[in-house]
Amino acid sequence: MTLAEQLRQEGRQEGRQEGRQEGMQNAIVTTLEVRLGEVPQGLVEAIRNIAEPARLEALQRASLTSVSFEAFAAAL
Repeated sequence: MTLAEQLRQEGRQEGRQEGRQEGMQNAIVTTLEVRLGEVPQGLVEAIRNIAEPARLEALQRASLTSVSFEAFAAAL
């Protein structure tokens, strides 16, 4: 594999990872919105700043079980 091919492959992998992160972030915000109402902008921004997959998965669970935005924010 040439250097150019390696760089293209790495770029695709990074793009896929960013897409998964964005998808998880959107799912969390949507879940909160459906369950609790309009999500405060500061909370949306905090969610969008999280990139670690394990943390996003934990927040997805929290979005399903939290009874309030305050309870969800405690999981951040």
